[in-house]
Amino acid sequence: MQFNKFVWNLYCKSEEGCSAIQRDVSEHSSSDTANRFYTVFSHQMYYCETANGEIVESGISGFEEVNLRELIKEFAAEQTVTDIDAAEKLFTGMVDDYVVWQDKKQGKSIDRVFGGGNNNPACYADAYGSIDGLSAGLHDAHPELFVPYLFARRFDEFEKICHSFDIPLPQLPGKLQKRERALYYLGINRALYEFRKRHELSHQELNAFLYDFAPKNLESRNEYDLPSPSRVWFVIGGVGGNGDFEYLDSTDGKSVSYWQGNLETRRGDIILMWCASPRSYLHSVWRALDDGFNDPFFYFYSLIRVGLPTKISPIPFSEFSKHPILGSKPAVRAHFQGSSGTPFSIEDYAAIRELLQNKGFDISELPLPPTEGSFLNTELQNERDVELTLVEPLLKSLGFTEKDWIRQFPLRMGRGERNFPDYVLGGVLCPGDESAEALIECKFDIETKKDLKEAFVQAKSYALRLQALILALAARRGFWVFRRRDDGFSIDHFMFKTWNELTHPDVLHEVSVVLGKRAIEALISKRNRSKREP
Repeated sequence: MQFNKFVWNLYCKSEEGCSAIQRDVSEHSSSDTANRFYTVFSHQMYYCETANGEIVESGISGFEEVNLRELIKEFAAEQTVTDIDAAEKLFTGMVDDYVVWQDKKQGKSIDRVFGGGNNNPACYADAYGSIDGLSAGLHDAHPELFVPYLFARRFDEFEKICHSFDIPLPQLPGKLQKRERALYYLGINRALYEFRKRHELSHQELNAFLYDFAPKNLESRNEYDLPSPSRVWFVIGGVGGNGDFEYLDSTDGKSVSYWQGNLETRRGDIILMWCASPRSYLHSVWRALDDGFNDPFFYFYSLIRVGLPTKISPIPFSEFSKHPILGSKPAVRAHFQGSSGTPFSIEDYAAIRELLQNKGFDISELPLPPTEGSFLNTELQNERDVELTLVEPLLKSLGFTEKDWIRQFPLRMGRGERNFPDYVLGGVLCPGDESAEALIECKFDIETKKDLKEAFVQAKSYALRLQALILALAARRGFWVFRRRDDGFSIDHFMFKTWNELTHPDVLHEVSVVLGKRAIEALISKRNRSKREP
């Protein structure tokens, strides 16, 4: 979909278009955003004392919730910003250095502090964790140069809008790249600024485009018309007594929420909600409303959106640990430490349903477990079955013939050491100078995060040795595709599809754009051109 000037002009003349263009920034925030734990522009900010203009760490005496939008507006309005380059310099300075506002509290002068990543990298979270209020305040002060970003926890929706209307976004930073995550807004802001200039939109019209016109023109679907679950996931909240229990206790069947989750989560999957503190027990069962996705502005980075909660009879940890099936799970033996986003098997979910039934809970209120066929391919017995039954048919669906791939590609990785990547595309068998455009490493199963990491590390070593730009992992549960980024391959960034999904033409096309025969041929041509150039 391209930006259609004729359709846009009709929208601008319509009653709904005129109304959207005249709205205040805060009126554009969605109901999902407004229903978060805090109101859309609030922020917990430190207050402290200063000495000679410097922050005195020992003087920090607490923090409280403030209207970040108003404070940022007040600060930015005093700064001279004449063009987009100056705007980026201002934002970078705010993120890297402290921004301080003098205030009065309990009869004495104090300072409120925002940012300061240069002094404490943890403070970069001030920017990426409150980008809505921060960007709105900058927009209020300099509306021609700053766009309000109101897609907190909805980066997947924003990405879809940009893709549909040909708005190029910069490469997503990695999870541990705190400063880059904080400054990622600059890439978004410049892309939207250039889009606005290209189509001669006012800043009010751009806001209406982003938050009214574009969402209404994207393909809509019934929010709760969910497919059957393909998997069960265990999610943890209430860590450190952060108020999750109070929130979860207040939810009803229409509640929608956002949690740290697994990128492999698919729309319709079952979510088991565990709360750690102060009451450690399984609290409720939810459904995933979207596939898992990365959001650079979400503190935990990987995100799932969940809804349709069913509150259950509490199942405390003691009942997990004593159960003959659940008690043997590594996650249970580790007391659920670091287990948020861990998959539970069909047998695990059946055990939980049985525990609830024994407590007198009506398990008909719970979502049915995934069917065996959609959960995994049980007819496969080993890795070679994965190759013959799943991988090779997929490659043929992507346009390849058996002549186009090399199976068990011989590769020397060190002195006398030979390795054999399972499938190589665009491979060049030149001893000592082997290369390839893409490779696929197969496993029988990739069940846990540890399994995924081990398979990724192995495939990554092959890909770097071959100078490949794409690596993929295949197992009976699904297919993972990683693209080489500026900083190399990252385990935080991949496309995951189940084998059921790959039977759908649209999903197959999505994979073919990256790993189809035409895509690989284009990479081969590019590599050959670079070799010919002096």
